[in-house]
Amino acid sequence: MADDIEELGSESLGFEERVFLAEDFLDKYTPDDPRDVYRWLWEGEFGPGSHVRELTLEQLAQDIRRARMHINRDYLPVCETLGLANMFVKVNLVPFADTGCPLKRLIHIEERRKDIRSDPLRFKKDWAFMKAQLVPGMERSVERMNNFEAEIPFHMAPEVEFSNQWYENYGMGYRIVPRTVFFQYFPEYTIEIGWSR
Repeated sequence: MADDIEELGSESLGFEERVFLAEDFLDKYTPDDPRDVYRWLWEGEFGPGSHVRELTLEQLAQDIRRARMHINRDYLPVCETLGLANMFVKVNLVPFADTGCPLKRLIHIEERRKDIRSDPLRFKKDWAFMKAQLVPGMERSVERMNNFEAEIPFHMAPEVEFSNQWYENYGMGYRIVPRTVFFQYFPEYTIEIGWSR
């Protein structure tokens, strides 16, 4: 099964799909800080990093309660794509719990993160791709992204946090899970991300 996950999880997206994801992210979240674009890509390639939560029902229930206090969007989908790597999805805890999805199943899916192999080179290519999606006049300019890149050891693809403004606006009420495993258990949510791959 682990080989299947790696093979399916790393299935490359076509150019149109990557453009769709990039534009969808930029439109929905309008990130002003380059670090927010970076972190979105990073979580999509490497997973939660230092944000790994304890995999217990008690911790999950506590995270759901905390997430309920921070919802500030009219519509929050059960899941959203993270990055352009096609490896992980972001499961928004409140709508996931409200639809009656089994919480233990989410914990089981989270445990499968260790089966995913990330690729730092693909991550760097995705960063370059995101810069190409910016058009002149956008507040988040290529120059700002290049400056951010120069401030960090980019060649090492380090973990960088979202900006404080991002956390204020969107919180942390989600879990990051392997995309392929999630859609094996919950195929009905592929519609929320725009295609079924």
